[in-house]
Amino acid sequence: MTPKLLRVRVVGALAIALAICSGCTFAAASALPSAVSAAPFVVENQGRGRANSYWAARFDDVVAAVLRAGERLELEIAELEMEDDRATLRYVDDQDKSIDLRIDRRTDAVTRVQFDAGSREFLGFAGLLGRQIADELNDADAFLVDWSDGRDTRFE
Repeated sequence: MTPKLLRVRVVGALAIALAICSGCTFAAASALPSAVSAAPFVVENQGRGRANSYWAARFDDVVAAVLRAGERLELEIAELEMEDDRATLRYVDDQDKSIDLRIDRRTDAVTRVQFDAGSREFLGFAGLLGRQIADELNDADAFLVDWSDGRDTRFE
């Protein structure tokens, strides 16, 4: 793993956790140095263990990344409902704590993931899950833009 990719992954997780825990709304690209914000996503805290995140990736790729992330973290899927442009699922850990996710297609290039950790007690784990989702999307080369150099190369 390259140092740059490692920084992106670590800072991405911190950005999600910070936004969920701090009560602020921010764009990852504007809050972080460009060298560590290559993963194009935005996190918006909704309070009480809830957050919206927006990913510059196709709906099907995000759903697949969420499922791989849950598998990698050895979470159990307690509920799963798939529709054309929406997926909802509930993950539970070995302590029977749950986190709900709703994944919505917003455009062909933008997908929203809503996290509901239920309370502040499980927020750190929500941040870890968000980091793993970003990692899975990076590994699949599924992000449609690259913010590492501050410009959108999708149209070049």
